[in-house]
Amino acid sequence: MEPISIINTTSSVSQPRQIDSPRPMTPASPLIEATTPFDQPVKLKGRHRFFQGLQRMSSSPSLAKLGRTRSNEKVYKSSQKASISCVTLNSPVSTYSLSPPNSYSSHLSNGFSTAPTTPGTPGSQQSYFEANSRLRMLDLNDVTTSSIPLDIRTSKPLSAPLPEISEKPFPRRPDFNFWKDLPRELRLHVLSFLSPKEVIRLSSVSKDWHNMCFDGQLWTSLDCQTYYQQITSEALVKIMLKAGAFVKNLNLRGCVQLRDQWLSLGTRMTNQECRNLETFSIEGCKIERSSIHFFLLRNPRLLHINMPSMQNINNATMKIIACHCPQLELLNIDWCSQIDTKGLKKVIQSCPNLTDLRASEVRGLDENDFMLEIFQRNTLERLVLQHCESLTDEALQIMVHGNDPERDVLTDRPLVPPRRIRHLDISRCRSLTDKGVSSLAYNVPYLEGLRLCQNTALTDDALEELLQSTNRLTHLEVEEVEQLTNATLISLSKSAAAKSLEHLSISYCEQMGDIGVLPLLKACPEIKSMCLDNTRISDLVLMEASEQVRKRGSTTKKSHIPKKGLELVAFDCANVTWAGVREVLQGNGRVMQGRKKSVVQIQAVGFDGEEKKTRKVVEIQELLYPAQIIHLKAFYGWQQTVEEHYKRCVTGRWGAAARLEEKWAEWMVASEEVGVVGGHGWSSRRRRRRARDAETRVRDDEDGAAQDTATGDEGSGMEYAAGRVPRTGRRRARSGGCTVM
Repeated sequence: MEPISIINTTSSVSQPRQIDSPRPMTPASPLIEATTPFDQPVKLKGRHRFFQGLQRMSSSPSLAKLGRTRSNEKVYKSSQKASISCVTLNSPVSTYSLSPPNSYSSHLSNGFSTAPTTPGTPGSQQSYFEANSRLRMLDLNDVTTSSIPLDIRTSKPLSAPLPEISEKPFPRRPDFNFWKDLPRELRLHVLSFLSPKEVIRLSSVSKDWHNMCFDGQLWTSLDCQTYYQQITSEALVKIMLKAGAFVKNLNLRGCVQLRDQWLSLGTRMTNQECRNLETFSIEGCKIERSSIHFFLLRNPRLLHINMPSMQNINNATMKIIACHCPQLELLNIDWCSQIDTKGLKKVIQSCPNLTDLRASEVRGLDENDFMLEIFQRNTLERLVLQHCESLTDEALQIMVHGNDPERDVLTDRPLVPPRRIRHLDISRCRSLTDKGVSSLAYNVPYLEGLRLCQNTALTDDALEELLQSTNRLTHLEVEEVEQLTNATLISLSKSAAAKSLEHLSISYCEQMGDIGVLPLLKACPEIKSMCLDNTRISDLVLMEASEQVRKRGSTTKKSHIPKKGLELVAFDCANVTWAGVREVLQGNGRVMQGRKKSVVQIQAVGFDGEEKKTRKVVEIQELLYPAQIIHLKAFYGWQQTVEEHYKRCVTGRWGAAARLEEKWAEWMVASEEVGVVGGHGWSSRRRRRRARDAETRVRDDEDGAAQDTATGDEGSGMEYAAGRVPRTGRRRARSGGCTVM
């Protein structure tokens, strides 16, 4: 006969029973024998019925193979306390087992067991199967094992028994040291997050820490610019000796304490120290020429050399750089008076990657051969030639056009490749005129920064065509070019460079004023810095600047911190008064009302014990806070108040900023009335004249001679008594302040 498998269909305790159908009763104990197999169970009520159900579940034959005995020896009685048996899952044995095919059949035997029993185990009391079970026929090829019931099945199948966990804790190492047991690479990585000053302090902990802190891997970049005053010469020498093979960026700016250590440092160095430098900066150091040559000869991979204001280097130093540093990209020799164009020419010829040359106050720029070499190379992107008295118009034209270039027939412009210069500084070159500067027009299309400060011979004609042909211009400085007028600013506002202009400096250009600055402010949406000190601008420029910055955007978040949108320098301007400064303060702290927003609110209203929900549309007014503000530098007597107002706006304290602006305006009005403080202080003669005029008007008012007429507004100075000739003197405002306020 084919094997069978058991499918349990026993209902839980909470399922309803069929009252009319007979149900076999599980005996309570093996000591009690059933008199008749068809006896009906006694109907119990309440907790007795609940305990009897728990007894049936705990003594179920399905738990016979789980490694525990049936709870037949304990009977749940109404007069005694009972215990509930729990199912354990310690044994991985299958829950069900098979029996002979003719041992049990719920369909043929009315739910009772028909297997033969031994005298010790009556079949009517102990059965290996639960009641109401069905039989399913299986083939011999099918698996003959049954699965674990769903109520006790785990989420993941147990392929192997779990290993036993020891109750004893793992033994702890007696000499455990976390930092010492770390690999050296990890310890160095942790120390790399510290500043050089902190690493040097840690070196005094112990010998191990000392060796680890002076490991070369921590000093690939040695920048002493921020702590050169605290570090000693011995520590610097030790770092350079220990980490010499790893140092790539060496910045010894301001380290004057190494003055007596350079010779000993050179003798103590071997062939492996300081041979991989890429950046070498000795600005402000007192170092001998031989020591500089020693470093330059040992480092052929140098990319950046910064040696400004070094009076002991000459053309021999330039020759060493040209022979041993072919990969050079930046050379800064500003204010090195011993160098001329003969040494620089060798560097330009031998360094094809040179893109940044800073050679302020270098002699011999009037030599055409040097300028022709720059024209032929055409690799420079930044060229700084400040205070070069030898730079002439002819030399500048050769650098841009070359010698005798071919010219266009229609425009008469030279047909040469465009220059790659992006930043050009030719400030304080007294020999330059409009002819030399105008030669840059249409030949420097990539120009972004231009400085022409203190070139007093330049006029508007020098910049007219140049500004029209530079579409990428972002920085323009023309300080102390006294002959420039508003025409230059108007030309700049009409050019394509106005869209990208970020910085403008026209300080001490006394012929520039509102006529040129106002259209420039409207045409430059990205302007971030304007230096307008000692010019003819007035309060209108400050008001327009505040309006343009406010148009750049606003936000509805009160907690949003505004950023600095414009740096405006306007001190020592005779036409700027406190009224214009107040306009800037008001613009910085102005909180405007936005559009109204409709919001639906649901309210619960109760009538006679019944709640009804009503919907109500409410309009909420949004507030707009400025996203950018102006940092103003004005007259020194007002600057302290302006700075405090700016700090409050930057931190988002709009109410405090508004109160400060209001109190300051009240104080300024009262000061003007008293005559103690004005825009820039009142003279004693002016105070006495105003006092006499005020006394005369008070006397006329008391006599009733002065009566207001319908012409003019009150306090505007246009009213006068009927039949009297109006006074020609100054009329004191009765409103308590100036007309602007």
